[in-house]
Amino acid sequence: MIRRSARTTLVAAACTAALATGLAACGTVQQLSAADKVSTAFDKLGRSKSFSAKLSVDATADQIEAFGTATGEKIDKETAAALSTVSLSIAVSADKPLKDVKPSKGTDGTTAADASLSTSIALTGKGDAALFELRQIGDRAYARADLPSFARLVGEDPSSVKELTKDLPATLQGALEGTWVSFDAKDFKETAGAGGTGAGGASPTPSLDPKLSEGLVASLKDILGRDLSFEDKGKQNGKERITVTAPARKLADDLLKAFEPLTQEIPNLGKLPKTAPKDVPDRNLAVDLLLDGGALSAVTFDLAQLDEKAGPGTPLPLRIAFGKDAPAVQAPAGAGTVTSEDLGGLLGAFLGGGGPLGSDGPGADGPDAAAAPLTDAQVKELTAGGSMTEEQVRLYNKLGMSYQDIKDLASMGS
Repeated sequence: MIRRSARTTLVAAACTAALATGLAACGTVQQLSAADKVSTAFDKLGRSKSFSAKLSVDATADQIEAFGTATGEKIDKETAAALSTVSLSIAVSADKPLKDVKPSKGTDGTTAADASLSTSIALTGKGDAALFELRQIGDRAYARADLPSFARLVGEDPSSVKELTKDLPATLQGALEGTWVSFDAKDFKETAGAGGTGAGGASPTPSLDPKLSEGLVASLKDILGRDLSFEDKGKQNGKERITVTAPARKLADDLLKAFEPLTQEIPNLGKLPKTAPKDVPDRNLAVDLLLDGGALSAVTFDLAQLDEKAGPGTPLPLRIAFGKDAPAVQAPAGAGTVTSEDLGGLLGAFLGGGGPLGSDGPGADGPDAAAAPLTDAQVKELTAGGSMTEEQVRLYNKLGMSYQDIKDLASMGS
């Protein structure tokens, strides 16, 4: 239930954030003071040269356990403790306001991120200790992981990590124990075949027909006017609190209908469902927004809204804290260098493709072992459900995952 609820919540939160961001551009709700404040709050984030967001469960371990008991989904103490401390953070920075950051288009039809944009993503545990972190500054990427700490977090023996990584190069071993490494992001993408061509090259990124883009914006403006309502709830700890409410199933259905034309324009997007998933409730859901000095400070969504068994005394709030004018993303000092081939082999091992970690799956005979290439018919079958694109399927296969491995992975995400 936790995994299902979290997935639905992330979709709801993302939709709310995206739609509220759209308010700043389309100006369709200026007649409503609360909605006007939300519009301005998102607009201020775009005017900044840096931005950060941190996703976490805003509850203690005891509260998480109580929620599990109330909903009939028992959550053990170790899991509850982990959920109460883990957070996922992202940060972006540029040398200009983020609203002015635009991708560039090459002569070969491919697109690339604005060269001035730097990004960071981090999974942290207790005390904000980094469990995994990835940064990109220009064409250079930096990564580190702390597998022993992650093992302790999930109740496993940290010494098992040593056994799994004993045959890796020393630099990669260090990277899995908290030491920074660097690599060429572009070379790694090409080596891994991220373009989905099967030959390591990047496939052209399609651009939307201007008429289709205009139609999408018009549809979203219409959805804003029909589905969302805003209420000013006054002050909370010195910050303005505004509640955004929407009929969950209707909003999801309307969004799916609005984005359906994109599947015709972008083949690799996958097939979108015609209606919302069954676990999206057919009732109103509310998201609380906190504004600090007119800028968005936090978004909170109570997971208890998704389960009728959860009473008023068992909330489980999911919180996204936002920040503007955050410190610029910087390259870490003293990072060792690894090749894209080393990282490709490491990813293949962790994704189930065997290699130096000594897995019993495909490719277990050594780091150079590979899964059988997929046939076009197999690719078509694996992408039919819409949970994976052709690019993802071919990437997993290139990293060592067999047809059955990818099929099992797709069924877990469906």
